[in-house]
Amino acid sequence: MLWIGYLQWHFRVNGVDRPPPEPILRDIRTIENRDALIEWDERVLERDAYGAPVTRWDGETMKPHPVTGKAVPDEAARLEVYRYVNTRAAKWPRADFIIGNPPFIGAKYLRERLGDGYFEALFRTTDVPESADLVMHWWSKAAGQVGRGETRRFGLVTTNSISQIFSRRVVAKHVGGKDSLRLVFAIADHPWVDEKDGAAVRIAMTVGTKGNIDGRLLEIVDESGAPEKIEYTERFGHITSNIELGLGVIEAQALRSNKGLASRGVPLFGRGFVVGQELVGHLNARTSPNARDIVVPFLNGRDVMQRPRGLWALDTYGLKEEQLRTEYPNAYQHLLVNVRPEREQNRRGRRAERWWLHGEPVELMRAGRKQLPRIIITAATSKHRVFSFLDRATLADDALVCIALEDAWYLAVLSSRLHLWWAREAGGTLEDRERYNNSTCFDPFPFPAEVPDLLIVKIQAEAEALDALRKRVIAEHADLTLTKLYNVLEALREGRPLTPQECDIHDRGLVTLIRQHHDAIDEGVADAYGWGDEHRAGTLNEETILTRLVALNKERASEEARALVRYLRPEFQDPGYRAPVATTLDLGDAAVTPVSNVIPWPATLPEQVGAVQSILAAAPTPLGAGDVARSFKGKRAATVRPVLDALAGLGMARRLNDGRYAA
Repeated sequence: MLWIGYLQWHFRVNGVDRPPPEPILRDIRTIENRDALIEWDERVLERDAYGAPVTRWDGETMKPHPVTGKAVPDEAARLEVYRYVNTRAAKWPRADFIIGNPPFIGAKYLRERLGDGYFEALFRTTDVPESADLVMHWWSKAAGQVGRGETRRFGLVTTNSISQIFSRRVVAKHVGGKDSLRLVFAIADHPWVDEKDGAAVRIAMTVGTKGNIDGRLLEIVDESGAPEKIEYTERFGHITSNIELGLGVIEAQALRSNKGLASRGVPLFGRGFVVGQELVGHLNARTSPNARDIVVPFLNGRDVMQRPRGLWALDTYGLKEEQLRTEYPNAYQHLLVNVRPEREQNRRGRRAERWWLHGEPVELMRAGRKQLPRIIITAATSKHRVFSFLDRATLADDALVCIALEDAWYLAVLSSRLHLWWAREAGGTLEDRERYNNSTCFDPFPFPAEVPDLLIVKIQAEAEALDALRKRVIAEHADLTLTKLYNVLEALREGRPLTPQECDIHDRGLVTLIRQHHDAIDEGVADAYGWGDEHRAGTLNEETILTRLVALNKERASEEARALVRYLRPEFQDPGYRAPVATTLDLGDAAVTPVSNVIPWPATLPEQVGAVQSILAAAPTPLGAGDVARSFKGKRAATVRPVLDALAGLGMARRLNDGRYAA
């Protein structure tokens, strides 16, 4: 790669008609042909008890199953297994600069591509998590050398998943840490052509150096002319570990108030677990009439964002193999034929041994939904971030994030732009799709607190109506999907003219009505945080919201350090919890500064309506919600605005275009 760079520099400086002096490739005596990540004393061929070489499936070759005809691993395609003796991290020589394009192997393919021996040897020598792509091992080593002052700068091409949660953790150890590493150049998502098969993929590029230096962040605005011409925008500032200019979202702390409610669905690890409607009765047949159904409705991310395919899944959670064989013989044989051949090749011994069970039990998700009639779900990876309700009886796979909350109030908050902006910043993107990770998007998110009941009821109604409307239009029109509906909604928000096809989707999908529900939710949630006046005035932009949410996260974390936790489901998350009596609650924003004529806030709604009406009637000029709140001891705009809206709805007050109210 160094020589390629040299040749490109030469022709750019000297012209394409002037070749460099020969020999072009010189023996500079510094090129080393060796493993870049680990060193070892000896590589030993593993042998079994009879002295024969131990082999493994090569991870690629498939064959048709003799019964089903489906592709299953070909156990005859084997590779020898080696053991690496006395492994240690490879030492890199001192250098002024490190540049490169390390191997791209995704985390989930590492073991089968590298082999058990190398895989285990590698992870005995590194603190890079197994869930990160292979390229991040090079990134971590290069960043470490720069941080220790052994190298001035590094510049690497990596997978664009560098901004995703597992790879981001590697970056976060170095950026802003004790080594004071800074990214001085980055582009998180760039087109690339894979030389192996010509496939179009996406990559990232980062340059790191030591010192407190602002970076240059590039973002593509037009790649229609790629690779010859790509247009970028550039911004300058502190580039964070998620390859964005820092607003502090990724540094937000997970909150106990949200803990234990969100997790990915169930990873099946076996295509045979999923069946069609025609097999449900056959596979649910059981010898004990009191045994439960083990074939349940099934959804994945595609089913949610495109169209439900009417699939079902075997859920044998809690059953031992002998119990399954005895009580559900039909289901047992189905799994024996359709799942076991695939699972027996799984590198994780537990998954191979417990082949009739899903890859992971996901106890958190199962416990959270147990007492609820429905939960909230969203696709883990999706072009549009959409939250909706899912019936408890339906099994969600790990392409969905499951949130064990049934209240439409929480569906509304999650569906609001405030949370969507937060999630996009915290979760990042994969190519052109947003990623939602419960540990960074949900767990640290500070929900509104001390919200008036009247406002909550209003917002709940909008969320219920939105969820019902989307499900109804999709059920009525076989060609409509959530993705199509939100493509058109995005066009409406951008203000561009709709195409004839989009007009058709708009009309049949009632997209303007969907937009009205979202707009009402956005306004209501802004009110719940006490920011409604700014929202209506159009001054509450994304940067302001994220900055405030980060600050609110810090306040909540400080409260929790004092044992004050605002649990979303206290009876499930921490039964018996009691908030400290002597602690003054933080209400999510500052209470209005009292004035000389403050009065107590009435206890009942009719008294509240009368008190607010009296203040409006006595005012010489129209008042905003914040102005009215100053007349009541310790109250905020979010508390009185629902009462003002109720007065306006009854014709007892007028709401002006600027958001103020008059008698």
